[in-house]
Amino acid sequence: MLIFDLSYLENVSENDLILGGAVLGLDAFSSVDSGNTLTATDIILRNKGKVTKATGTGTAIAIGTDPLAGVDVYYAGFDKVKIKSNSGTGANYAYETVTVKAMDLPH
Repeated sequence: MLIFDLSYLENVSENDLILGGAVLGLDAFSSVDSGNTLTATDIILRNKGKVTKATGTGTAIAIGTDPLAGVDVYYAGFDKVKIKSNSGTGANYAYETVTVKAMDLPH
């Protein structure tokens, strides 16, 4: 099929944003040779008008022999990101908690 009249189409330069987005992720991991582990992640995303807000928490706890616990955070597309982290280790425990607040503003 050939279309002869394309005058209603407009030119778009390479640098124009056509579709945008933002991503936030938390991965919690924990391990022990013998003992107990707990991992939990939670992300809440809210879109109010043209502002998108995300809040995430990640928790990792390991209790036992040779404990390992951590939380990885990854994000892209947000204009403002605040990360708070708390961690500790001992002879038979390890833990880490991470809280992330992110905001994507209209452009």
